[in-house]
Amino acid sequence: MLSYQHEYHAGNLADVFKHTCLCLILESLCKKEKPFTVIDSHSGAGIFSLEDERLLKTGEAKDGIEKIYSFYKKTSLEFPHGIKEYLELESKFLEKRLYAGSPELERHYIRRGDCLHLVEKHPAAIESLRKNMENAHVIIHNDDSYAALSALTPPLVKRGLVLCDPSYEDADDYKKVCAALKSVRKKWNTAIIALWYPLLLRRKNETAQLLTELEDFCKLGTNPCECIKAELITKNPELTKSESGSHLYGSGMFVMNPPWKLDEELEKNRSFIEKICQSL
Repeated sequence: MLSYQHEYHAGNLADVFKHTCLCLILESLCKKEKPFTVIDSHSGAGIFSLEDERLLKTGEAKDGIEKIYSFYKKTSLEFPHGIKEYLELESKFLEKRLYAGSPELERHYIRRGDCLHLVEKHPAAIESLRKNMENAHVIIHNDDSYAALSALTPPLVKRGLVLCDPSYEDADDYKKVCAALKSVRKKWNTAIIALWYPLLLRRKNETAQLLTELEDFCKLGTNPCECIKAELITKNPELTKSESGSHLYGSGMFVMNPPWKLDEELEKNRSFIEKICQSL
């Protein structure tokens, strides 16, 4: 929905988990010299200011990436492979009071011969995205995310990744993203498809239906594939009933065609982030 602005939520714990997973996948793609394609269906602005009044209002970045990065800098504790690399990438931005979103992280991994498609429809977000990605070797699409996914798949370079993280502000988003990713999988069956989803009590049924349908599709469809799911719980769900704000108590990543050992690496990172959240 065009009413959604990620500037209120950029750098929260859900972002940290999503971007850790993203870096692990992109790193795995870079292990081979063969080129790859990345399609980011909900790109956003690409880079965010930590001094943005919207982020300061919610405090989500302060309680998310800023808190974890501060702990990372001062502790002697060894961070797992994944979040460690992610924080190192973010460090040059955080030291300037900026935060790199998925397009900027993806741009870091893109090599000569690889292709990065960034999709965004929100007028303000795409203007910022174009400015932030200026002179970068990326292709920006001012289009509806699901229409773009249909039009861009399968790409010429058939090794690669689709990252999808809708706003889920509307209940229909759960059905739309499910249909879109099933279509992408049918047209581009070699792709790694990574879906982020929020954990909200009020959307419990929609989330369960989405995941069940995608799991059944992966296991029972005409072209079965492996799939994994990992969820980061950051607070007691019951506490969100009386809270103002997003009511988010965690988030998850659902990945089709995951790279080798991604499930193990993601679980290590999930567990580690949860422990940090409990101790800080």
